[in-house]
Amino acid sequence: MLPVIPKLTLSTAKCGEQLRVRHICPDCPHCVRLRELGFRDHVVVRKIADGAAVICLLMGTRLALGRELCDHVEVERFAA
Repeated sequence: MLPVIPKLTLSTAKCGEQLRVRHICPDCPHCVRLRELGFRDHVVVRKIADGAAVICLLMGTRLALGRELCDHVEVERFAA
């Protein structure tokens, strides 16, 4: 039996990590706004702060996102 690997989301990733977006929840109406802001599959993002809001760097722009919304963004670690 293979071990279960928990999925990594933008809210659970560590600060300072460079990440690549794997998947954004297609059913959440709030995720439409994320796509409008530039969050797409395979886009590279860096998580720079983790508090009440998650602050990340996306294409040279800092964005503050709610933690609940970040749970809908599945990411993977990305080595530049």
